[in-house]
Amino acid sequence: MRSIKKIVSALALLSALLLRISAQECELMAADNSFLQNFVVKNYTTSDGLPGMTITNIIQDVKGYIWIGTYDGLVRFDGVDFTTYNRTAGDKFDFASARSLMQDSRGNIWVGHNDEGVSRISADGTVTKFTSDDGIPNDKVNSLCEDKFGNIWVGTASGLCYISKDGGIVIPGGLDELALRNILVLRLYCDMTGRVWIMTGVKDDCFVYDGAKIARFGGLSSFSHPAVTDVMMEESGTVWFGLSPCYIVRAENGKETVFDIGHGGKSSFVVGSIIKDADGNIWAGSDEGVSVIHDGKLTLYDARNGLPDGGVTRMIIDHEGNIWIGLNRGGLQKLSKGKIRTIPMKSSVNSVCHDEERGITWLGTDSGLFCMRDGEFIANELTKMLSGIRIRHIALTFDGELLVSSFSHIPFITVLPSGEIKKWTLEDGIASEKVRVALKTKKGDYYVGTPVGLTIIGADGSVSTMTRADGFMNHYVMWLFEDDSGRVWVGTNGGGIHILRDGKIERIFNTESGLAGNVIFKISEQSGAIWICTGTGISKYIAETDSFVNFNSRNGFGTDSIFQMIVDETGVAWLTTNKGIFSVPFSELEEAASGKRKKFSVRFYGDSDGLITNGVTSVSISAKDAFGRIWFTLTDGFAIYDARKAGSGENAPKVEIQTYFIDNSVEDYFGSEIVMAPSARRISIKYTGLSYISSDSMTFSFKLDGFDKEYSDWTPQRLVSYTNLKPGTYKLHVLARNGDGLVSSPHIPVTIIKKPYIWQLAWFWAAIGATGAGIVALAIFLKIRAMRRYQIELEKKVEERTRDLRIANEKAEKLLLNILPSDVAKELTENPGKTIAQNFPNVTVLFTDIVGFTKMSGGMSAKEVVTMLNSMISMFDERAKKEGIEKIKTIGDAYMAASGLTLRADNDGALRMMRFARGLLSDVEEFNRKSPVQIKIRLGINTGNLVAGVIGKSKFIYDIWGDTVNVASRMESTGEPMRIHVTETTWAQTKDEYSYSAGVEVEVKGKGKMRTFFL
Repeated sequence: MRSIKKIVSALALLSALLLRISAQECELMAADNSFLQNFVVKNYTTSDGLPGMTITNIIQDVKGYIWIGTYDGLVRFDGVDFTTYNRTAGDKFDFASARSLMQDSRGNIWVGHNDEGVSRISADGTVTKFTSDDGIPNDKVNSLCEDKFGNIWVGTASGLCYISKDGGIVIPGGLDELALRNILVLRLYCDMTGRVWIMTGVKDDCFVYDGAKIARFGGLSSFSHPAVTDVMMEESGTVWFGLSPCYIVRAENGKETVFDIGHGGKSSFVVGSIIKDADGNIWAGSDEGVSVIHDGKLTLYDARNGLPDGGVTRMIIDHEGNIWIGLNRGGLQKLSKGKIRTIPMKSSVNSVCHDEERGITWLGTDSGLFCMRDGEFIANELTKMLSGIRIRHIALTFDGELLVSSFSHIPFITVLPSGEIKKWTLEDGIASEKVRVALKTKKGDYYVGTPVGLTIIGADGSVSTMTRADGFMNHYVMWLFEDDSGRVWVGTNGGGIHILRDGKIERIFNTESGLAGNVIFKISEQSGAIWICTGTGISKYIAETDSFVNFNSRNGFGTDSIFQMIVDETGVAWLTTNKGIFSVPFSELEEAASGKRKKFSVRFYGDSDGLITNGVTSVSISAKDAFGRIWFTLTDGFAIYDARKAGSGENAPKVEIQTYFIDNSVEDYFGSEIVMAPSARRISIKYTGLSYISSDSMTFSFKLDGFDKEYSDWTPQRLVSYTNLKPGTYKLHVLARNGDGLVSSPHIPVTIIKKPYIWQLAWFWAAIGATGAGIVALAIFLKIRAMRRYQIELEKKVEERTRDLRIANEKAEKLLLNILPSDVAKELTENPGKTIAQNFPNVTVLFTDIVGFTKMSGGMSAKEVVTMLNSMISMFDERAKKEGIEKIKTIGDAYMAASGLTLRADNDGALRMMRFARGLLSDVEEFNRKSPVQIKIRLGINTGNLVAGVIGKSKFIYDIWGDTVNVASRMESTGEPMRIHVTETTWAQTKDEYSYSAGVEVEVKGKGKMRTFFL
């Protein structure tokens, strides 16, 4: 076994030697480890929604979606949600894996599978599959590309072909001559000239198809036996080749430049992906990591410095310039150019000061003073002297002195432009060893703020300290600021602001004066006005009126504790707070100060912007340097924001409608009209904003023409719902806004058509109106005629029968109301002898009887039977009266009732009947608790149209007829004891209010099999 390993190692070494440069040396490049600090890294794993950790391929389609190949299916990503397509997602996605991906010029997505051929997903969502049964050489598809003729090339594990536009499968010419019929294709690539490159990763086996036939490529002179693993052509025509084991070659104007991009000289190194970013940098992915060639330097990015897994399977650059890296075992990673560059440090950074004269930047931290030049930390006499000391404040004076305040035995230091260092201690008169802030006035006096008072070192050398005894409300000094008139504003920790002139308190500002708070963090001048940051908001001092305007969380800040405000070169105000760092247009603050605005467009920053930190502190001091960059001091380092660079190349998000839900059904949206049935109650539409920079800060606004009067407020929700839309045509508009305030362009609105019921149509109501008018006219005519006849009869017998008729009428009316519906009784009373009959469109009928009544009654006396039935039926009658149910009749132990006896088809009769039926079950249970005879009932319910009317002359009975009645009876007879058995019609009208069993098919006499439900 050891000898075999030695042979394998020797062969690997020999292969590497054979690939050594024959014509020129490698391009020498300096290593650069700081390049990656310009990027914000985001990793995506199965916990974020990926179906698996192995990424086989990545593409971005023309809409902007990122498509990801995995062994567990095809994945679409919109920046927030991963959607997986495989057999579990629907029958049309008849595949398990996605190994290779591409989008053709017609918008179709092509997916190569492991042992399942290749699938084409059209823009309308249809899926067409091609396998070896259709002529594909092998079902394991490793790579796909489209040539200039629109043919789709398919590289497999054992053969090569292309699929023409008409769906035909063609074996390209030249394969047989080269004995490549069963070629194992590693990668396919079509360059800008239309050449198709076929790569195998084997020495001397790279091929080119020029439109006629395939030929072996032998155009690299730098290597004797090149093993080409990837090809990429720039727009300029420059071609880049990836070669095993660790080289990429740039071929430009007949000249070849070789770059050794190896990660530690590992022999397994295989370049599998080459891309060029918007800055002209070349990125090469391999099974050992990523190599970046930029500015004549080489940056290696692998598992040692942040890549979750060294095995890079594919890299792409999206439309916004983000770098996407697919990994063999580490999921998916995105690198984005951050707006903010964060430099971590081991201790909290308290203050920063840019020394333009010396060309350096000073950083005061909890562990000492640091100095930076050209992005690198350097040591000098001052940094060495203050090593390990807690530095609280650094400032550069108007005449070039450097002031250093610290918590130490040398609490205050001044460094003259000449380099002379002067130390001030307790022995020199400094009030405390804890100096928080210092200031040199234009007159040459030093003001030194401590927790126990303000020390003033005069230009004449005198030293004095001011405390409460000298008029301070609170002598814990937090900040010092000199205004244009030479007054010094002293911010305190709870005592507001004390303004000093020539060392004497001139006035005091606090909350009683209108200041936002008495805990003062920072004071600064912006656009000629003084702004004060406090623990309960920020204040602008209006000198003209000697008053303050205050802003806080009520204005949209999200917090009241504002530590500091800095305005950048573009007019954006940056505020550090206890909730983090946010920005707001300074113009909005000015507008609010003048009463023209109440709310601000606040934008918080975080990891996705490059600000990777645990936060800022109230006493930390950020600053703007001479180049306009803002240096933010953090609890774990510092961050740099360059307003002139940030925002370049920003793209507004693009709105895409994804799916829509109508009640309980869901459909993918492909751009066509959405049609809602008349019975549909609710529609929900899911949308997204395609942008992969700060996707989590995306907000949306929508408007439904025909329903909404104006666009909604901005919301992060990606779903909008509407209920009970009236019949008509609606247009949904959606806007997306990214964290920088850029709003998407208007998209094609979604057309929603709500179909009407027939009775919601104008012509229907016209017909109803005409019919109603005729019925009313006829009813009036009949009523008048009947009244005339009745009047004649009354006039003949008025004297002799007045009393008898009154008594008889009272008895008749009471009797009729007991046996007939009130409307029918009234009609019959007013029109004796008239045939009462009517069609009703939507009546719910209930039948119930006692289970085993015949057998039960056989063992009972007649009195017991009647008593039992009377007791139970009386309970039913009382419930019918309570629920508004019309009792029709009883036959023996059977009870029939109806609801919805109205001409309105959209009545709630079915719902009332269900409540009534449930109540009957409760009545039976109550009956059984009191009666020695225990009974059970069956209940059957059906809904539909029927005929109702009065029959009989001497003995009236109100009855109902029709198929609806018969089926209700069948529901009762085929039901189960103490269960409610309903038809599909009743179920459809009550399913939103009641839960039912799954539908069961029942053989119904005269109807055949019917789908029924049990409550």
